[in-house]
Amino acid sequence: AILAQAARTQDLSLALLKLTPMGGQIAAGEPFAAAGTASATGAASVVGPSGPCAAGGATACSASADTTASAAGATAATEGAEGAAAAKGAVGAEGATVAAGVGAFDARLRKPERGLPPHEPEASCERPCRCEVCREVPEPSSEAEGRGSACAASTPTLVGIYPRGLSFLALAELARAEATVVEHLEAFCAVLFRPPLPAPDAVAQVLELSTFEQMFEAVGGAVPLPPEPSLADIGAAAESQIRKHSRLWREQLRPFRKWRLSVHRDHLVQRYKSPVVVPVLGDGLAAVGAISLAEGCQAGPEVDLTGFEVEVVAYLSDGIDKLLAANDTKARASLGGGPELLLMGVRSASLPCRPVALEVQKGALRSRADDTVALCVAQRAADLLVAPGLGGGSGAAGARCVVLDPMCGVGTYLLALRWVLAQRGLDGQRGTELIGVDLDSEALSHMRTNLGPEGGSHPFTIIHGSSVALPLRSDSVDLIVADPPWGQRHSSHTYVKQHFPRWAREWARVLRPGGAAVVVTICKKVFEDRVLPPLQKAGLLELEEAVVFDNKGWTVCRMYVVRKPASASAAQRS
Repeated sequence: AILAQAARTQDLSLALLKLTPMGGQIAAGEPFAAAGTASATGAASVVGPSGPCAAGGATACSASADTTASAAGATAATEGAEGAAAAKGAVGAEGATVAAGVGAFDARLRKPERGLPPHEPEASCERPCRCEVCREVPEPSSEAEGRGSACAASTPTLVGIYPRGLSFLALAELARAEATVVEHLEAFCAVLFRPPLPAPDAVAQVLELSTFEQMFEAVGGAVPLPPEPSLADIGAAAESQIRKHSRLWREQLRPFRKWRLSVHRDHLVQRYKSPVVVPVLGDGLAAVGAISLAEGCQAGPEVDLTGFEVEVVAYLSDGIDKLLAANDTKARASLGGGPELLLMGVRSASLPCRPVALEVQKGALRSRADDTVALCVAQRAADLLVAPGLGGGSGAAGARCVVLDPMCGVGTYLLALRWVLAQRGLDGQRGTELIGVDLDSEALSHMRTNLGPEGGSHPFTIIHGSSVALPLRSDSVDLIVADPPWGQRHSSHTYVKQHFPRWAREWARVLRPGGAAVVVTICKKVFEDRVLPPLQKAGLLELEEAVVFDNKGWTVCRMYVVRKPASASAAQRS
């Protein structure tokens, strides 16, 4: 029934490809129609609502925040008199496998509803392949038509996507790295920048940045989209951008043998899934000859989800402030309606910048801590460490600065802080001692593994103990970094309400006068209504800062900075 309906509507959106690694047989009785060939890894393509990739575009998709990897098939095509794609491998009306070969099935089943984009002209002398498909690529009618965009610049423009609400940390990190900000698209949480040029005699090194969730080299600039764009709008905008920079896209992809495409979305209302965007983006790449157009075609790389050497990245954003939408329900209805954004580019091993990867082992533990968020918090903690008045409250010359995570778990935040301190060169003459306390022996075991045999350049102390009775002296800690339970994965909301005040009293006890704590939590009402007021009244803690940010989808998350007054008396501390 599905195949019959697909044939009537000339649309393959209802037919999903399910192939064996050799692309041969389809399981009996399953309603799948083949419209492509399996990749070398055996992954199969998923045809989106708009049909398979036209013009022979080999498309692949890796997971975004809410989707799984899909679309790993390659649709081979030649442009015949009617402009229809001819794919390899097909299933007839009765579901039986038809012998593989070009034109082996009904044209009504292989013509995408959206049609085929005409191939961008390219001089045959510049094309690395002379297969049957490539021989049909039209020659340019003029030198300007075949030239396309200019070659890649010596200093690439990179795109960094940071967590919403933490732009100040991302921009500060770029400034410290002496990178040049080309454009800050604040509404879309994106920064276009150029890394610093290495010294003439210096060996080029990869610049690691800690405040960006995604990073890739931009090919072309930002592409504006209309409000609430359809898939056709996205495809048209992407194709226009790709054609405008056709030569640059070829230069970026043709040196590689395997590729894939990843789509990342930042939308308040999810109108489509990432896999359905992949074919319309793949059409544009196929139309300029940046990727392989058929099995055996060497014009560009072939698709491979797991063994890829280069990744095409697409970032889509509606520019809506999700923090405002989550924290002000009355304003939510008025949000939206503005232009949206598409950024496209590539990333490979040759990228001059990359996000930091802590590679924290967590075992079977349910740990929420994310590398980028932990590193952003660590950057803010490092800012506090270098600020006047923090650390060494005892006044002893050469005393170490002591940093505590009272609920360290597997050590993600302390490992992030260790990286930040080393990268920013903040040891000084005193150095920094990092202390982790947790009651879970298994978590501490993972933490020891994560530290490595040497433990890094900073002294690490791991203590098995309770967060409601920290095994530390009063007035002994300069800085606390804490991400206490939220009542979601660990314990319950009732447990958090009961214990949060006790945790905070312990923080106030062990902090030195002038010391500070950075607290990450979604429990705003508990922290601001039940935890802080008694401590503020007692003169033990003062609220200095509350930053709302997107913690991997938790748009009500806050990063608080509280400080113990320098004037806190011994009587108050007791």
